[in-house]
Amino acid sequence: MKESYFNETFTPSDIAGVEVPGNEFESCHFENCNFTTISFEKTILIDCSFTQCDLSNVSFKAAALKGVKFDQCKLNGIHFEFSSSFMLEIKFSHCQMHYTSFYALNLENIHFKNCDLKQSDFNEVTAVNAIFEECDFLDCQFEQSNLMGADFTTAVNYQINPLKNQIKKAKFATSGLIGLVSDFGIEVVAG
Repeated sequence: MKESYFNETFTPSDIAGVEVPGNEFESCHFENCNFTTISFEKTILIDCSFTQCDLSNVSFKAAALKGVKFDQCKLNGIHFEFSSSFMLEIKFSHCQMHYTSFYALNLENIHFKNCDLKQSDFNEVTAVNAIFEECDFLDCQFEQSNLMGADFTTAVNYQINPLKNQIKKAKFATSGLIGLVSDFGIEVVAG
């Protein structure tokens, strides 16, 4: 039977007896929870927040994520592309997100702040006007992505080929220009 939770705070002891998959959580807050053995498949999350939680390798298959915020969380190995794309609205702050996939998702106006996104997949995403504030994109993949108007001015370690991605009106710091020309074998020398 489907359960609904509204305006509740869950800590590790509170979440132990809660069946998560297929249920609905609205305006709920999750603190310091380890979800690495729990599935969020077919779960509805509306205006929820996760703080200092470990969600590494969690399945969000067919999950609805609207107004969901992740702060200081581990989200390694998550395939967000399997979540419901309908009304997808997520925000990340100070998160570790190694090997995370956003393949072909609409991430328009998304905000990542101080996130470690090493080896994550941004292929075929639509990230128009996205903000990537102080994010590390070491070994991330960007191909056939729409990054028009995206802000990378404080991001580091990205490699984005302008011939394989749409970057019109995107913002990059002078120090990061090497990430736009590295695929061309061009050497940038400070002068």
